[in-house]
Amino acid sequence: MEPRTFPLVLELCDDCGNLQLRDCLDAADLYRHYLYVTPDSPMLRQHYESLHAYLANGHYIRPDSFVLEVGSNAGLFLQFLQPRTAKVLGIDPATNICEMARASGIDTVCDFFAMDSARAIREQHGAPDLIVARHCMAHNADPHVMVSAAAELLTDDGHLVIENAYGLTTVENNEFDQIYHEHMFYFTIRSMKALLARNGMHLTGIFMAPVHGGSIVFVAKKARPGDVVDVSVEQFSRREDDLLRPGTFERFSENAYAIKERLATLVEDLVAEQKSVWTYGATAKGNTLLNYVGLTHQQIGYCVDSTPIKQGKFLPKSGIRVVSEEEATASPPDFYLLTAWNYKQEVIEKVRRSGNNHTRFIIPVPHVHIV
Repeated sequence: MEPRTFPLVLELCDDCGNLQLRDCLDAADLYRHYLYVTPDSPMLRQHYESLHAYLANGHYIRPDSFVLEVGSNAGLFLQFLQPRTAKVLGIDPATNICEMARASGIDTVCDFFAMDSARAIREQHGAPDLIVARHCMAHNADPHVMVSAAAELLTDDGHLVIENAYGLTTVENNEFDQIYHEHMFYFTIRSMKALLARNGMHLTGIFMAPVHGGSIVFVAKKARPGDVVDVSVEQFSRREDDLLRPGTFERFSENAYAIKERLATLVEDLVAEQKSVWTYGATAKGNTLLNYVGLTHQQIGYCVDSTPIKQGKFLPKSGIRVVSEEEATASPPDFYLLTAWNYKQEVIEKVRRSGNNHTRFIIPVPHVHIV
């Protein structure tokens, strides 16, 4: 059956500096049965530690806090917070993922986060002191729905924490593969200020994190006279103003095309030399990369991924079959195109620990190189 395809066009708002997709897919199609499961990764565990330390030092989270996580997935972050707070609750629209979270002991509401579900949570669980939305606020065609629901649900002194890939980091690091249909928005500080202001909220702090190729953590609350705003907001805003210029995005486009040409040529040459090339990571970003470059199952043998629910399936359009790490270990390729480059160090170390000292790695961003 011919796969369904959709346009993928990134647009920039001249007024608020927001980067967003021109065409957004239906949320139910994307999320009701979801195949992404948050990995139990050393890098993510370190990020949880750093994020918790930042929130605790800023008095945004306390041992007596009630924390709600939006888009909580299998509940790994809430498992981390559970012994450090009084109460945790997740909300996620994916039925299969909610079952995983509940099985691990995380109470999870299976629904989209909006005004109706927020009011139902208040009635059943009370008002949270902290609402965390990690890498999900940008996954909605109308982020005002989630922000207005958070403003309605939070305690008067509560905070909303939004973590997402930072629009300017994506551009500066040539991370064009971060552009895919689940990522509908690529927030800047300017655009986040505008989004919050339209819902009676404002920024009080910003935390930059290296996770997922460069993420930004926005801390916001209901706007009230006399609120203390951390100096980080002004510092990062000034830097952003210097970069939100047409030349920045022109270079981004040129660099993306250069990566496409270099990667296509490299894989073509390797295949001509009878070298086997597989991808590592059945990621959304990997599909953007493969389909933009034009790589298919004709050049790429298999895609390796550790997630059981992805194994045995095929990558969209490229038709590359997903296999387990165990299968890959039994017959490793000459090269892995690392489509999960945000876990580069962990993947390389895992492959070497398996006894595979043969396979080399092609890293596609910020420029194509081999390690």
